[in-house]
Amino acid sequence: MTTTKQKSKPAKITQKSKPVASHAAPTVVMAAAEMNRVGVKSMVPRTFDKFTGPEPTWDKPITGNRQASLIKAFNWYNYSYGKKEAHDFVVDWLHRSGRVADAKQFRTVPDKQIINTMGWLCRMNVAGLSMSAAEHERLADYVTKCLAAPKSIVKTVDKLEVPAITIQDRLRAKVGECAGELEGMFDEFIIKGCKLNADYKPVAAMRSMNIAPQMVGDIANIWKSYLKEFEEVANGKDADLVEGYSNFNKVQLKNIIKFAELVITDCGAYVQIKKVERKPRKKKAVPPERQVAKFKYLKAFPELKLVSENATRLVNASEAWLFDVKKRKLIHVVADSHLGTFGVKNNSIVGYSTAETQQKTLRKPAEQIKALLTGGKPGARKVFKEIKATETKFNGRGTDNLIILRAG
Repeated sequence: MTTTKQKSKPAKITQKSKPVASHAAPTVVMAAAEMNRVGVKSMVPRTFDKFTGPEPTWDKPITGNRQASLIKAFNWYNYSYGKKEAHDFVVDWLHRSGRVADAKQFRTVPDKQIINTMGWLCRMNVAGLSMSAAEHERLADYVTKCLAAPKSIVKTVDKLEVPAITIQDRLRAKVGECAGELEGMFDEFIIKGCKLNADYKPVAAMRSMNIAPQMVGDIANIWKSYLKEFEEVANGKDADLVEGYSNFNKVQLKNIIKFAELVITDCGAYVQIKKVERKPRKKKAVPPERQVAKFKYLKAFPELKLVSENATRLVNASEAWLFDVKKRKLIHVVADSHLGTFGVKNNSIVGYSTAETQQKTLRKPAEQIKALLTGGKPGARKVFKEIKATETKFNGRGTDNLIILRAG
């Protein structure tokens, strides 16, 4: 990220810096103009670590200990990438230097010949580092040796095996692109004088790229680390940071902090938006036979010549009349008014009204049950209401003594 990219006052930092004479930068042989840097963006590792920070930048000459700066950058690349990326960095460096044929040939160099630091140096040069004469000579010798080395004979196979790109790789790549777009938006914000307005909408960039919401946390973590740095500058406790951001006034620093907060807030808003837009999973209908498979009930009671209805009648019913043959309890089950119907789950009736569902003890079961079954639902309700007995609550559980008289 380029936080000191204002072109109006680039000299403030360099004027205040006091490099040690023994560590002055060596003579540079490759000017920035010789390298094609079109489309170069800051790289975001797959696993961002807040302690290592973002990719080192080289938009300004090294004014302090050059060796220490290079070692710090090498450590960052060693932590974030491996031989494959180092190989790609050398190829990219050759291509941007105009050596297209060498770049194509270097792709065939086996990984065992790749020296990671050479790859890191190529990437740093592409990102803006001006190499010294010794560094440039060492890199040129290394590339020449690799290109001149004999290549191992590769057996021809019928089918070329290409490593499959996983969905996770594609999602991470898209998140990396989105992070680059936000960096570009921030650069534009800096160039225009750090004036925050409604034109800057990070959430719109995320929605346009349709990145996976589970990956947005990586972008938020990056900007949280930036925000911490900006706040330290505003507090003025770190002299080096204050000097590095000395070309911004207090109002601009406040706007920079607000921009970082805006990105973090929009990351959270994007996750919530995707949750709302996500279509709920359609619940597969469970057959009534499976719902009542574990429900216990008595299929017949010869003593009163009672035959139970099938338990499937309890599924999506609004009313039911049950009879406990052991306790002589007549139970009137009524569905909850908000649900409209009740159902069965395992060995319990669910969705019934605990207030309206009641049970009463019958003194003359044969006569009272016969009267209950004679008419329709209104008549059954009237019969149950006229039974003179104490009303008690029903626990909704099925038993081996429970007859289903009627349900519907």
